[in-house]
Amino acid sequence: MLGVCCALAPSAARAQPDAPPGVPPSMASRLAAEKIGAVQTGLYSAGDSSFTLTILRRDRYLLRFAGGGERFVLSMGRGSLGAKMLKYDTGTTALRVSVWGGLTLYTQDAPQGLPATRQGDAPADEVLAVSAPEMQTALGDQSGHMAYAQNIALKFAADPSVLAADPETRGRAFEALVSAGLGIERYLTMPGARQALAKRVNAVKIAAGGKPTVTLAGQTLLVSFVPGDGPEGRASSLTIQQELGKLLASSAKDVATK
Repeated sequence: MLGVCCALAPSAARAQPDAPPGVPPSMASRLAAEKIGAVQTGLYSAGDSSFTLTILRRDRYLLRFAGGGERFVLSMGRGSLGAKMLKYDTGTTALRVSVWGGLTLYTQDAPQGLPATRQGDAPADEVLAVSAPEMQTALGDQSGHMAYAQNIALKFAADPSVLAADPETRGRAFEALVSAGLGIERYLTMPGARQALAKRVNAVKIAAGGKPTVTLAGQTLLVSFVPGDGPEGRASSLTIQQELGKLLASSAKDVATK
């Protein structure tokens, strides 16, 4: 984003400037004349949606939709014509950033993309601290929500070591709980999923582990998170939906064919 002025020899002045990877040489002069956009954080609107985009580290960003309790970790890759692609942990594209900085949001309802307009700065992210009683309440609330909103009986629990941990670790566990609940609700929209889940799962347990995983232990769905890895130490609701589809595929197939 820095403009550089220098004296060029006649032969050099006639040469096309270097272009970013994937950008045709004919566009290089325009890229040299205009500001090449970086990923700009902030508060955005796109269609009927609004979201915040903040930086986690150099090539990782956090996406949160208005009214949503989950923060999605996005990784940055390269697209065509010098664009940057911000992707969920499933590999699905969430945002495309053009070479001049324009954002396009991709959602399930708008797979073709919606242009996003920056509205202002995003609030700073804060480390969530959760007490043991608050965590217990959240677990009970999640069980009650599933029973009321989805008519599914699931007991949500946390490993005792998580409940006895420091407030920041419980905060990471709370985020893993939110992702687990949303991931299950995403899964329930799939054909045959409701019956498959009711048949194979009756409890969900949040536990600390060496890497974020989603596994079945008997009839308990075990969702693990890595406390020291921050937001990157847990699976998103999209990954949990995806992993549930794999874990319960045989049951869902049986139900769908009946």
